[in-house]
Amino acid sequence: MSKKTIKQRIALVAALALGTGVLSVAPANAAVDLVAGDWSVATTLSSTNYGVCYTGAQTSDATNLVEMTSTGQLQLVSTQTDALTANDTVVFTITGPAVWASWTAGASSAMTLALNGTQKVATWTSATSATTVPLAMFLKPTGVGTIQVLLEQNEYVSSTSTVNHDIELWTITSTATCKTGTPSAADSTFKLVASGAVDSQIACASATTLDTDNANYAANTGAVYVRVDMCDANATLITETTSLLTAEVSSGAVVGVAGSGTTALAATTDKTTYFKVEQATADKGWAGTITLKLDGVVVSTKSAKIFGAPATIEVSGLDIRQQGAGEGQGGDYVIKDAAGNALETAITGFDTFTAAQQTVISSSSTNSRTPSQTLASNLAGTTKGQFAYACTASGPGAVAKGVRLKYTNSLLVSIYSPTFDITCGGSAYTYTASLDKASYVPGDIATLTVSAKDAYGNPVFDGDTLGTASLGVNIAGSNMTAVNAATHADTFLAGKKEYKFTVGSTEGSYNMVVDLTEFNSASKPQAAIAVPYSIKGSTATVSNADVLKSIVALIASINKQIQALQKLILKR
Repeated sequence: MSKKTIKQRIALVAALALGTGVLSVAPANAAVDLVAGDWSVATTLSSTNYGVCYTGAQTSDATNLVEMTSTGQLQLVSTQTDALTANDTVVFTITGPAVWASWTAGASSAMTLALNGTQKVATWTSATSATTVPLAMFLKPTGVGTIQVLLEQNEYVSSTSTVNHDIELWTITSTATCKTGTPSAADSTFKLVASGAVDSQIACASATTLDTDNANYAANTGAVYVRVDMCDANATLITETTSLLTAEVSSGAVVGVAGSGTTALAATTDKTTYFKVEQATADKGWAGTITLKLDGVVVSTKSAKIFGAPATIEVSGLDIRQQGAGEGQGGDYVIKDAAGNALETAITGFDTFTAAQQTVISSSSTNSRTPSQTLASNLAGTTKGQFAYACTASGPGAVAKGVRLKYTNSLLVSIYSPTFDITCGGSAYTYTASLDKASYVPGDIATLTVSAKDAYGNPVFDGDTLGTASLGVNIAGSNMTAVNAATHADTFLAGKKEYKFTVGSTEGSYNMVVDLTEFNSASKPQAAIAVPYSIKGSTATVSNADVLKSIVALIASINKQIQALQKLILKR
């Protein structure tokens, strides 16, 4: 490519980006006779325009795209109506594997042609004013690759001055086999969509393999949908019906074309359609893959899940609610299908309480369930529902044994959780404290556990505080530095509260003092607690006396060996 051509192409692209045309300095009476759009690619195949597979939109910039075979011929056609002036030149410059094979001059054209030796630069010069340009130029590829054609007008000002105008640029792909009409997986749409979007065709310009959020999940008896819109590399929808598009699902599901299916394989020659995936067995969950193939070649694979019918109820996170405090959250639950998938289904409530259970708790109708069929919750594993109840007034029987949750479907078939115990607690009446070890080495992390029970010996309710602002909390031990200092506002959970301490370096025996002042009174059988512990180095300490004792023993041993050696020598 010549330096001139490079400069021309840079100027054209820059000017088009600015939207102002090519910048030039010209006399006040100068006029550009050729404008973008005066020339275009012939769109009708003929004996002079053949092997052309694709022509993009004819735009007035550098994006005029053409695809053709290397054995074809491309015709550029003029629609110019404004005449040139004398000595103006129109130049067609080819870069890449092609030459100018021929041309057609206008009937009234008084122009002469100069074709360079490589047949890549055709320069037409106007002999007189009011001259029209040639009617057509014919480009012939000489191989495969990218070809560019630059059209420019050199406007005559004087014998020593011309003004150059880059008018248009075409990019042509010369190929052995056309891509147009050939399905390209990389340029097509394979997308999991919601049921309401299955009939919405996705344009090639917007082709994507990104799925709609949460479209890879479906509730029991629901369906998963895959939208397919196949395009070629030139962003044109595929209309041919000779190749076969198939969708195959893994075991446990069935698939159909644009509707329900009955087998694990569905096939169609339509390249703009959708596939519907459902459970193979009613109420049985499915988690697997959807494999799309074109004539047996995999073009896309999707993973999806259809949940089954409720099969089990799991209970966790049991709280200890306060006696007589009214209704509130008491624990977590999740309903799962037979495959272990968490469902968004809410429980019906508790199983019927026995007379003994009713003395401790009363049921609630405010059980909640946060839906789990979202992208975020499934990535996190599951979101759990919460069940609620109210504890009866205070009393010694604070544990409801053997309760269970229930779910009943529309056919009045129920499933139940395993039995569990619900504990209702009162306020703290007594407390105890313990350390996780009796002895520590410097740098250890010690854990202190403070446990509290109500007046009936049951764990205190969750949220009961360790004291009041006026009756504070004192927890401290020598050579122990609290990671988080205890305050009166700290609360018990499951009847316990833990504190962490960093163990110091001074060895010795010490006590951890735990003083919850609010509970140390004449009306309660409680006093501050001292928990013993010791700090010992990781290596044993040796005293001077021990060293001296060892030296004396060593000398005695050496003396015995010398005496034995003397006796042996005397015998000889």
